[in-house]
Amino acid sequence: MRTSYKFIFATVILSAFFISCSKEEDKKGCTDNTALNYNYLAVEDDGSCEYLDSSFTIYEDGELRFLGDPTTGVFEARSCVTGVTDFILNPDTTITPPDTTIDTTITPPDTTITPADTTINGTSYLTVNSDANGNYNLIIRRLNKFDASDFLNGNLVFTARLHPDANIEDYEVIIHGNHFFTGGIHCGDFHFSDPIATSTSTLDTNSFKEITIPISNFSNKQVNNIDLVFGIKGSNAPANTRLIIISNIRWEIKQQN
Repeated sequence: MRTSYKFIFATVILSAFFISCSKEEDKKGCTDNTALNYNYLAVEDDGSCEYLDSSFTIYEDGELRFLGDPTTGVFEARSCVTGVTDFILNPDTTITPPDTTIDTTITPPDTTITPADTTINGTSYLTVNSDANGNYNLIIRRLNKFDASDFLNGNLVFTARLHPDANIEDYEVIIHGNHFFTGGIHCGDFHFSDPIATSTSTLDTNSFKEITIPISNFSNKQVNNIDLVFGIKGSNAPANTRLIIISNIRWEIKQQN
């Protein structure tokens, strides 16, 4: 009988232990309410939080892309001072000259002719051009405004290089804003953020460099009702000149636990 009491007592103790452990486990989880798997019941963070890690491409491989619906979410490039949006093609052309082989060991001689072969491979790039007064202002907008607040702590990333004819020391980068800094004679209906001055010392004429600007660095911006997603502007450039060649543009967000 005494043995039976001991067994019951041990069972109760073990059950209480496991229940206690279970309750402790229930208290652990992701406690960050900005995470995708936020657990409002958790009181202790267990390092399991998962965050949004995504991006959307604005321009890539010579083509403007879209965000969301391919009809209403299309991006449009516009030059605000020249009125002309310029794409250039940098062809890589390989020419194989005609080749003639004459085999004289047989009679009559056998002649084999391989015709010339020309292969052209090229990529279109978006260019920022100046007008007759040396002003330049290229913007890319989405056809309809959208909420980009998820990207508030993310980055604007673009890949660019200087055109060989460019002679500028800096340029300014803009996105959508909530005040009346308008975009020029052809873009007066767009408001934009305070411009971020960027030095051309990070660029050269030989290769593309990736430029990353945190969205949080743009002041007087409005990302919950945005249409202008990228812009480069400036003045005092050589007149009617290609200045900056752009290969890729995207917005990205990468939050870490």
